[in-house]
Amino acid sequence: MSVFLFMLLVSILNPVVSEQSCDFPAVFNLGDSNSDTGGYASAFTPPTSPYGDTYFHMPARRFSDGRLIIDFIAEAFGLPFINAYLDSVGTNFSHGINFATAASTIRLPISVIPNGAFSPFYLGFQYSQFEQFKVRSQMIRKQGGLFAGLMPKEEYFSKALYTFDIGQNDLAEGFFSNLTIQEVNASIPDIINKFSANIK
Repeated sequence: MSVFLFMLLVSILNPVVSEQSCDFPAVFNLGDSNSDTGGYASAFTPPTSPYGDTYFHMPARRFSDGRLIIDFIAEAFGLPFINAYLDSVGTNFSHGINFATAASTIRLPISVIPNGAFSPFYLGFQYSQFEQFKVRSQMIRKQGGLFAGLMPKEEYFSKALYTFDIGQNDLAEGFFSNLTIQEVNASIPDIINKFSANIK
């Protein structure tokens, strides 16, 4: 877990740590299985029991037997759990959206599912989905009707909390490709540069 995400979680769960309270109307997340709330399940194969057993008491499209850190973050702000962008059934994006997909990498992976081990929804692709969603969601809001209320308000994009939880699979890909520790270490600056480019 990144230091930033850890400090954010501590300040949310322990108000004494934070100097002033934060109020985010929405959460937008990009990442991998650590924060995937259904993207992988929608695109590929849903995880089955024991995933979801402890908290949801059924498979909850998460690679966890309970809630994920992103769930605790949303809950701490009084927001509903954020739905996966790829989940088209019963979704409500009014308070955020989750682009995370299990097995995702920061960089474009060498081999992708179904022939490889990694998701085609790498960070650059997730960011592209976010850009499209930002435009299309506002078109839907302007049209009005049944689906308008399921989209975030325009001002939420500038006031929202943006979280990124990704990177472990880039290292795993190196090891699975039989790279040496030195070669994997040498790839880290490029991984960080690709991550930084998406943040900017």
